[in-house]
Amino acid sequence: MSKQSAKQKRINLKVAKGLRLRIAEDGNIYGSISSSSGEFFIAPEVLTLLTFLANCKNSLLVNDLPKLLKQNYQGLQANLPTNEECEQLLSDLLGAGVLVSDEVQSVKHMQNDGFGDPWAQWTMLADTPRCDAYYKALCEKVTEKTIVLDVGSGSGLLSAISLHLKAKKVIAIEETNAAKYIQPILQNLHLDISKNRFILHNKNSFDVTLSEDISLIVSELFGNDPFQEGVIPTLREIAQKFSNQNINYIPEKLTVFAQIIDLKQHAAKNRIQSFQSLKKEENNFLSHFFQSALNVLDLDEISFSLPLTKNDYNITSSAVELGSSYLNPPPVYSKKFNPFHGRKEILVEKESSISICILWFRVHLLKDITISSLISEADACDHWSPIVIPLKKSLHKNDKIKIEYELNDLENFLNCKIYKNKELIGSR
Repeated sequence: MSKQSAKQKRINLKVAKGLRLRIAEDGNIYGSISSSSGEFFIAPEVLTLLTFLANCKNSLLVNDLPKLLKQNYQGLQANLPTNEECEQLLSDLLGAGVLVSDEVQSVKHMQNDGFGDPWAQWTMLADTPRCDAYYKALCEKVTEKTIVLDVGSGSGLLSAISLHLKAKKVIAIEETNAAKYIQPILQNLHLDISKNRFILHNKNSFDVTLSEDISLIVSELFGNDPFQEGVIPTLREIAQKFSNQNINYIPEKLTVFAQIIDLKQHAAKNRIQSFQSLKKEENNFLSHFFQSALNVLDLDEISFSLPLTKNDYNITSSAVELGSSYLNPPPVYSKKFNPFHGRKEILVEKESSISICILWFRVHLLKDITISSLISEADACDHWSPIVIPLKKSLHKNDKIKIEYELNDLENFLNCKIYKNKELIGSR
């Protein structure tokens, strides 16, 4: 199609329902289309274009768009895209999933996200405790009358189990490139994937229209940080589509814990130990550089996932529950109600020379079926790792540590500050 004919094409675009905007402290506007894909900068002219399309109920010609923008935003001439920019912006926004076309059955956004990587999918499938727990939970809930909605299907494990258990129908939603593996796997298992038994939506759940009488919603939307894949806003939005229906959920609940451990052995041991106490044994250039780097580098809000084995650490405090949220469905978030918000005290019960605070979580699939992200727990899964907040001080028996925490407005990140005697010793 020529450039001219492309401009004459009539389009019917809408802003993706999953799009979220945030005004940052620097005054810029950032957007995200999926909690696991991160944020991107939105220029003023892009925001103007999105605002117009969000309020435009009729189809329009690409060539008419610059004129319509000028008519509707006469006072914002500086923030309007030029004639040449409009077509490219539309193409880029469609490709990113920020705009959705009614003509396109699947959208491109998130196609190259890490969860579309075959090895990432295999890592989850090879987690036997996780898969066994979900199989057991589904066995308790799926019958021949069950219509299952599988949110964030990955390579289709939960959909496959549901079809294997003779569910009446399964509807799978997977926005990443992993969706391409689902039907071939189900076919290899000789499962019935005819249209009356199985439907696959390769798009963000916010942009999926559902008309079936769903009876069971099943999902596994957790990363090492339980909030990073947007489990709470995603399941809440899904639930709003079925407000008048009695639906079962797997999982039912999420609980997050904080705990102090002492690192005995690990590849990260030296860098964490050096973070806590700078060695001043030698008076040479490299030692001076190390000291200078430690003073200049921004290491005040550091956290990362850290794979651990049971032999890597000693537990030096009891686990303190930071909060829990029902997922059947999640409660409505507000400034007044945040289930993950407050201040807790952690008592150090043993000496801890390389002290780190770990954040880990437990998922309640059903009341009596749980899985967790800490390897020392009886219900631990293999592919999750706790989130580590390295502490700037070694801790001693009977030290009292205070942790302040709050789930952010986007509900995809838990902010934490950790104090010892009013001194900030760790944060994220």
